[in-house]
Amino acid sequence: MWEHIKKKIKYMFDEESKEIPSSKERSYSLGEQNTVQTRVTYQYPNDRNVEIPMKARAPKMEISRPQQSLQRRKRERLEEKSEQTSDQRERVPFKPTDVPSPVYGFKNRPSKESLDIPAFIRKENDINHKVEEQDLSFISKHEEVDYEENPPVSNYIDNEVETVDLHERNDPFVQEDSIDEEKYKPVIEPEINVTDNSIDVPEAKADQLNEPIIDSDPIVLKEQVRESRQTPFNVMMTPRDKKRHLTKSMTEEKVVKEDTITTTNKVHQGPPIHLLNDRVEKSTEDSTWVEEQIQLLQTTLKHFHVRAKVVNAMQGPAVTRFEIQPEPGVKVSKIKNLSDDIKLNLAARDIRMEAPIPGKNAIGIEVPNPKPQPVVLQELFETDSFKNDPSPLSVALGLDIAGRPIITDLKKMPHGLIAGATGSGKSVCINTILISMLYKANHEDVRFLLIDPKMVELAPYNELPHLVSPVITDVKAATSALKWAVNEMEDRYEKFVHEGVRDIDRYNNKIMSQNRTSEKLPYLVIIIDELADLMMASPQDVEDAICRIAQKARACGIHLLLATQRPSVDVITGLIKANIPTRIAFSVSSQVDSRTMLDNSGAEKLLGKGDMLFVENGAGKAVRIQGAFVSDEEISRVTAFIKKSSPPNYLFEQEQLLRQLNMDEEEDELYVEAVEFVVQNNGASTSLLQRRLKIGYNRAARLIDTMEMNGIISEQKGSKPRDVLISDQDLESLFSDKYLS
Repeated sequence: MWEHIKKKIKYMFDEESKEIPSSKERSYSLGEQNTVQTRVTYQYPNDRNVEIPMKARAPKMEISRPQQSLQRRKRERLEEKSEQTSDQRERVPFKPTDVPSPVYGFKNRPSKESLDIPAFIRKENDINHKVEEQDLSFISKHEEVDYEENPPVSNYIDNEVETVDLHERNDPFVQEDSIDEEKYKPVIEPEINVTDNSIDVPEAKADQLNEPIIDSDPIVLKEQVRESRQTPFNVMMTPRDKKRHLTKSMTEEKVVKEDTITTTNKVHQGPPIHLLNDRVEKSTEDSTWVEEQIQLLQTTLKHFHVRAKVVNAMQGPAVTRFEIQPEPGVKVSKIKNLSDDIKLNLAARDIRMEAPIPGKNAIGIEVPNPKPQPVVLQELFETDSFKNDPSPLSVALGLDIAGRPIITDLKKMPHGLIAGATGSGKSVCINTILISMLYKANHEDVRFLLIDPKMVELAPYNELPHLVSPVITDVKAATSALKWAVNEMEDRYEKFVHEGVRDIDRYNNKIMSQNRTSEKLPYLVIIIDELADLMMASPQDVEDAICRIAQKARACGIHLLLATQRPSVDVITGLIKANIPTRIAFSVSSQVDSRTMLDNSGAEKLLGKGDMLFVENGAGKAVRIQGAFVSDEEISRVTAFIKKSSPPNYLFEQEQLLRQLNMDEEEDELYVEAVEFVVQNNGASTSLLQRRLKIGYNRAARLIDTMEMNGIISEQKGSKPRDVLISDQDLESLFSDKYLS
């Protein structure tokens, strides 16, 4: 004890002796330059063995701060968890926030294209859209209710597990430890095998299912949690989101355009079929007659020592064709030379021989039936070939020898020439073509220009909405109408060039796709019932107009049908014949007319009353057809029904054409220039016009008289010049519409 006290006292004195301050002062004179030097003093003990005083060590106090450390750990783990959730958050596409407009509020701002859509169509689309949204919301609500009422088995299992650990959740220390365990613990899903509506649950879980279910926290689906998250107010739109937004708006606009196009392009509902006469039932009495004719034909060939046999007989509505197959070594000309003898033995009115039949190794002999059966339009319109033809220019001509319907299209025609003697069925064929197009096409798709110098054949078609003008009966007005058609053709081609299309179909498709329905061009069918009258009145003008239309008008939708009862060379000139490829020949008087019409003989042997030879565009051979018959009562019923649908919309009338023609003939070419000169000089005289216009006295006097009749100048005042009664403004208003435009 004493030793310890001595050492302590000695140690205290040693420390006082060592702590002697050493202070060195330095004096500076005024002249010296003071420099500041940084010095560091280090004090180290001289003695290596430093004795540390023995201090009584206090016992360690165990300080436990569980609350602070747990809070720090909890905060760090929450931060890590938020970082992980932010990294694992799925990318949601950009959604623009709804910012209220000062004008429209939260309503959709109407676009320019939506304003072009009619109001009733927009109203129907809005109503349908609201109904669809209500249905979808109703379905989604039912699905949510079903899900809550019938949760899956896994949710029951999770609920049971959660009820067992409710006390652990309330304890914060246990909850934090469980977070760490769950972070590194692999997820083990319960194996549930569903077979035939039976559920196999593991044994550990099955016991829990039998326990009573305790209501715990409501089950929240991930999808509902994602939907409940609010989108940020301002988010940068990525190029991918912008592209998706643009494609969505374009598809919506396309759907709206398709809706408007479908509403405007409604299917044409023609007149009802019951307006036409009913079909006539075919009689079976002709079968015995056909067998008798076959026997007579074979005996005739045997008498003339021709080795041939009848292999087939094809009966049509008016003609029966017998197919004769000659044996090898028999010339076709030998059978053709026997045409008169065969007609004598068969006691037929007339026969027509087709040697050989195209596509067959047989010769056809066409013999008229004893009782021809009429062909009605109702029979042709009920066929599938006519119903399923989408073209508005489909035409039903009649039945061929085999009884098949012949349906042609004016687009493929594209121009036709119809010739036949009086009473052969030429005008009935024109009526058939017109009625077919009335049943097939709307007045917005096809327009007619009818020229009828006979004045009575096409009169029932007046006041139809399809007509461009009333039926033209004057020959001079017909010439002016053909010139109007030429100008219309040129205007259409200018529109095609402007739009960059080649024909009327592509033009209309482009116009309808752009929703410009008012600019749609209809087809124009020009029908002339008697071409000979027009050629007699003004042959050069008519021929020039017809040739120009026939050469160029096919692509712009203008088609021409010419009918004449005198198919001579002066009516059907070589230029007209070369530009019109489709021919329909009825019974003609001579073989010369048949050759003029068809370049072949055969039309002189037709029976009349609708019996025709049809040479289609591109076909080398003529097809014999029995044309359909249309009565006046049928025409009146059909036209009366169509007239009720819409009023006529004429572009011009016959009186306007005649008035314009008379004015062009009466007025002088220098009349406008003479009137302008008279108004500028404020005086008029014959000698003044002679000197100014360099014309003779008679022409100048006629100009002065015309001005006096029109009220431009006053009457004659002896030797004084005449007074001018109009001003410059009156002159502009007088000639602006006609001359100065």
